[in-house]
Amino acid sequence: METKLLWEQIVNKLSKEKLIDQDILEEYIITSELIKLSDKEFVVLVRSNLGVTILNEFKEVFIYEFKTLLNDYVSIEFSTRKVFDKNNKKESKREKLNVSLPENSLTFDNFIVGSSNKQANLAAKSVVTNPGSSFNPLFIYGDSGLGKTHLLQAIKNQAILTNKKVLYFTSEEFTKKVVNALNKGDLTEIEELKSEINSNDFFILDDVQFLSKKDKTNEFFFNIINNFTENGKQLVFSSDKTPELLNGFDKRMITRFNSGLSTPINSLDIPTAKLIIEWEIKKQGLKQKVNEDAVVYLAQNFSDDVRKIKGLVNRLLFFGIQNDLGHVIDLDDVVDLFKDTPSANLGLLNVKKIKEVVGKKYDVTLKAIDGKARTTAIKNARHLSMYFAKIILNHTSTQIGAEFGGRDHSTVLSAISRIEKLIYKEKEFKKIVESLKNEIIGK
Repeated sequence: METKLLWEQIVNKLSKEKLIDQDILEEYIITSELIKLSDKEFVVLVRSNLGVTILNEFKEVFIYEFKTLLNDYVSIEFSTRKVFDKNNKKESKREKLNVSLPENSLTFDNFIVGSSNKQANLAAKSVVTNPGSSFNPLFIYGDSGLGKTHLLQAIKNQAILTNKKVLYFTSEEFTKKVVNALNKGDLTEIEELKSEINSNDFFILDDVQFLSKKDKTNEFFFNIINNFTENGKQLVFSSDKTPELLNGFDKRMITRFNSGLSTPINSLDIPTAKLIIEWEIKKQGLKQKVNEDAVVYLAQNFSDDVRKIKGLVNRLLFFGIQNDLGHVIDLDDVVDLFKDTPSANLGLLNVKKIKEVVGKKYDVTLKAIDGKARTTAIKNARHLSMYFAKIILNHTSTQIGAEFGGRDHSTVLSAISRIEKLIYKEKEFKKIVESLKNEIIGK
């Protein structure tokens, strides 16, 4: 569809459905321009920074409207013409300088985004686009194996591509470097190290929790933080817990960690795990086809962290080497192959649990959810349960229909569509959905 026509249809739908105030529509949306970057990436050029801020509040509404017209989810960003042109110039300059990254580098392009990590991914991209602004420092926290290091490496690599000077350390590397300088007892050596670090545009430190109770190192570290903050340079840290839960740091350090943006990477949900498995299968060059049911089974039962997923795919690769290229790896193969592998918590999620949680909220029995009654409470419980079966378990509409009293796939699609509309239109309903989702996946 032509971009101009697509934007006209989006504006008309927003006006007709009254999801956004008319004043905002006239002042900021009608006057904006849609730019197509790719089939799944669009930028809306807004006349002012205030307009960008306001429209970002309605981002999910725009994503939904694009989905209804294009029948697919797309990425939407809002920008002023000035910022958009500036970023394009930076990109052109980068191409002229022929800056490149080593093969297999960790980047934003190969970071799989899902509901568990989308906030952290967005924040990471933001600090590369606008370093040293309000998200300074950026503090990303979460359990091991969920992608924190990947995001920090992606920030480093993207910043390098925009010709920024970047210093990346693990906490162990940083401690070793500082201790070596301190042990020499030479003030000149210490000042040279400070100067070397402070000359960079980005200072990125992975696993900051391991600096706890290292007083001399932290005194040096605190000086670096102050210098970068005062000079508008970007700080990025990762940790296994929030700043408030870090032990062994003095209060002023915790205050510095909290002065920017703290954002989590949560445990993998099944759809994201499935995407990562499919990506790893493709990256490893597995010659055999792997059935959809086999991938879903792995995502549901064993994919509690990214490192484990890499191990799963390595075993699939080895299994494939032992079989002929014409062999399709199916559900029976993976069940047998991983029969001795401990199941992750994701495997505890099933449709029955979803029905129980949702049914409790609406005071509806499992039998009623599967039945034919259509009171408001039963319909809401049924449709919400179908919606969760799709977004959490990634079941197909045919599967879901079979799990809900033998309904056909068109009924399931209609139910899911109704829930999606309610989420975008009603803020209170959206809060209920988020709360139930967290209860189902055990947050």
